[in-house]
Amino acid sequence: MATDSEIRAQRFTSTKWRNYPDDILPAWIADMDLGIADEIVEAIQKPIDSRDLGYGSIELQEKLLEAFTDRYLEKFNTPLDPALAVVGTDVVQSIFAAILGFTQIGDQVIIQTPIYPPFLDAVISTGRTLSENPLIRTEQGWEIDFGQLEQLAAQPECKLLLLCSPHNPTGKVFTQTELIRIANICVKHDILVVSDEIHCDIVYSPNYHIPFASISPEFASRVITMNSATKSFNIAGLKCSITHFGSEELMSLYNQSHPRIRGSVSNLAMIAATAAWQNAAKWLESTLATLETNRDKTYQFLDQSGLDVSLFPPQGTYLAWIDFRNSIASSDPYQYLLEKAKVALSPGSDFGTPGIGWARLNFATHPEILDDILKRIAAVL
Repeated sequence: MATDSEIRAQRFTSTKWRNYPDDILPAWIADMDLGIADEIVEAIQKPIDSRDLGYGSIELQEKLLEAFTDRYLEKFNTPLDPALAVVGTDVVQSIFAAILGFTQIGDQVIIQTPIYPPFLDAVISTGRTLSENPLIRTEQGWEIDFGQLEQLAAQPECKLLLLCSPHNPTGKVFTQTELIRIANICVKHDILVVSDEIHCDIVYSPNYHIPFASISPEFASRVITMNSATKSFNIAGLKCSITHFGSEELMSLYNQSHPRIRGSVSNLAMIAATAAWQNAAKWLESTLATLETNRDKTYQFLDQSGLDVSLFPPQGTYLAWIDFRNSIASSDPYQYLLEKAKVALSPGSDFGTPGIGWARLNFATHPEILDDILKRIAAVL
């Protein structure tokens, strides 16, 4: 059985385990406690053993882009041209670059809240106008308010939609019907779509990820797809991402900003990402089984414990978006649970106004640790 002290000792560089005192159990930042694939370790060990930690080569970039596009074709039946992709440090930085490159100060950017906090920061801190299209919680799960989306997209100042697919924090996996409706609205009103698909591999049956660029060949030309192996394969510290453009025109506009602004990626990061996409399928399959078990455990515990909280089981990601609004912790679930239960979740308010009274729990940990987290929460509610 894994204990929190053992995990803490193993993860001696992880901000997840180092950000809080030792008596706090962390379940906040999107980082897994489930190790990494042997294939990745072996791949990055080779340059270390040979003392080769120089600058990354063009050859490494080409292999990485090929691994990325091959994966989209094999797993998602979506052909992407590696010549229309660039390597970057992380998806968040690429989102900032896209907003700066494709919009002007004052332009409106649509975001479906509650949302991963850097999305909000990317819009507000660059002087753009946040145009919120909050998801609607129903008995069947999370749904898009298409009527409001149409109204927002029709505004002359609206230029871009930031899509988080699968969605963080709700765990929603968008259906083909939903994505087609989004695409039709964006085509009608000439809206560019930036699709962050970093959680695309972490999806639970019968749900499945559909790349936004696969909706139609005509629509693909107005989509920028962003992805990384970091979430699915637990290598977040090895900064490396891919940005793919639906047309040469989009890529040309993006590249008007100097590449130095976007930084460069280490050879270890590119080697790790390539190994993940090409060779770590068995590890991912095993990890997904653990994550699904943890997801079900989290939902069943909260649903059957009689607590005044609710959770719709996420269709993807390893993040549980929990509604505490009817509980004793309603005013600030994060602070209440941090002080009373010694558990650190992610504050719901960080995800936008619709997140007030909510909190996000990361269940990508060992079952024993998750049991302790859930018991601590129940004890103070």
